[in-house]
Amino acid sequence: MSEVGKLLARRPRGLLYAVDDIPRPFSLAALGLQHFFVIAPNLTIVLLIGRAAGSSPEMIASQLSWALIVLAIATTIQCSLRTGSGFFIASCNSGIYVSASLAAAAGGLPLVCGMTMLAGLSQIFFSSILVRIRRFFPTEIVALSVIIVGLELGGIGLRRVSTSGSEGLVVGVVTFFVSVALGVYGRGGWRLYSALIGIVSGYVLGVQAGLADVRLVSQSFAGPLFALPGLPSFAFDFDSAYILPFAIAAMAASMKTMGAVVMSSQINDETWVRPDIHLIKKGIAVDGFSTVLSGFLGGVGTNSATSSVGVSQATGATSRVIGFSLSAWMVLFALSPECTRLFVAMPDAVVGGSLVFVASIVTVNGLQILSKVNMDMRRAGVIAFPLILAIAAAANAPPFSLLPQDMKPLLFSALTIAVLSALVVNAFFSIGMARKAIFALHPSRTPQEHIASVRKTLDEWGVAPNVKGRVMLTLCELIDDKCSSLKLRFNGYTLSLDIVRQATLAVATSNSFFAHRVGDRFGRSRVSGQTETVSVHYEQ
Repeated sequence: MSEVGKLLARRPRGLLYAVDDIPRPFSLAALGLQHFFVIAPNLTIVLLIGRAAGSSPEMIASQLSWALIVLAIATTIQCSLRTGSGFFIASCNSGIYVSASLAAAAGGLPLVCGMTMLAGLSQIFFSSILVRIRRFFPTEIVALSVIIVGLELGGIGLRRVSTSGSEGLVVGVVTFFVSVALGVYGRGGWRLYSALIGIVSGYVLGVQAGLADVRLVSQSFAGPLFALPGLPSFAFDFDSAYILPFAIAAMAASMKTMGAVVMSSQINDETWVRPDIHLIKKGIAVDGFSTVLSGFLGGVGTNSATSSVGVSQATGATSRVIGFSLSAWMVLFALSPECTRLFVAMPDAVVGGSLVFVASIVTVNGLQILSKVNMDMRRAGVIAFPLILAIAAAANAPPFSLLPQDMKPLLFSALTIAVLSALVVNAFFSIGMARKAIFALHPSRTPQEHIASVRKTLDEWGVAPNVKGRVMLTLCELIDDKCSSLKLRFNGYTLSLDIVRQATLAVATSNSFFAHRVGDRFGRSRVSGQTETVSVHYEQ
């Protein structure tokens, strides 16, 4: 957060522990354990990929331990003011990488690890150029990618449920509906731990139905309470056919982390007006590093846990110190063979039912993001056509069977097809969308009249309400009798405001306080000795 932002930030009244607070020791431990239970269901993703890659139960147990250690390191770095965003944002194994990882698992775990490392590196690179390419990834494409991830996860979960016959179907349905029922009707801890309780219920039923590996379950209670995990294999492989799917997944993961940082900023500042792009870049870079480290240690892709951010908001505890407590719990469970063996013995039907529940939440999150988009025909086209293509690909529609054999490995994922087609459609519909307007600021008219004219133009262009509000605040501050002209430029994503005015030292030092804060970029340039141009840019 910038120095100006820190000075103007106001603590929301509903927070019990704000980002800079330190809870009491007992509360700190309890809050950290609570967040571990929130992200624990995502460990089933590690189990899913490990089984698909043909890993032995012992190797999967080691993968789970190292996955928790990686998540502990990533959460600690993310919560640090120097190295990460500085907000309490937990890391978790991400469903975004499931489709690409399952496809790569056919080539063995080394291929999954190698491609996961490449995905993390691409995410780090993406964070370095985020400011320059953000206009190519508008909110509607972010929402579309999240929705497609949810649909893919749901399909994968249903296939896992169907592998165990009618008994597996019953177990999967119980796992899903217990989670949903507690999430809807539960109160307090019942609602908070709904996903975990659903997994435990399905697990117990699966053991009784003979779907679980009884030998592994019995071993879980016969071994030592704590032990070091086995060393990772450190085997890596790469295949150019999977570069595009993993790169698309990395972009989607970056967009999700961007949302997590923005959510955390809003929760901790009652006067929040715009995202801090520097904190977002650091958050995405940490996310990429975590994915690289996960691939190196034999795991799958990681991402920010937006569910954990939601729990922080619901409980009023957003202190970054809770992240350190959560990391300690992760390490503690990573060093417990009993915990990892119980996960390894989990029936496929329970894994599938849990994935369907997670997929439902992810899909709803995508729809919520989409609801904030100022919809018009162009944006509707950017969403609708790629969504139809993605559904057709998931259903193995006949047109996709006509593709050349060389292209099929690149387009096996509905997420890849949706994002690529959305980028193409967005670029096509953006042709001729640039708008420009010039206003002569005559002294005979009042500043309020000039501002009303600008507002009318912004309404005609379909500029987002939050951007219009920021522009109005800037104009109220900058427009006076020394201004001569105003130019607006809008390409659908970035609104640029240029005001030509008489240059004075007093104006330069005191009349742009809020313009610096509400604009994404601010600058001044001298046109002549007595005239200057004040430029403010807003990202929609």
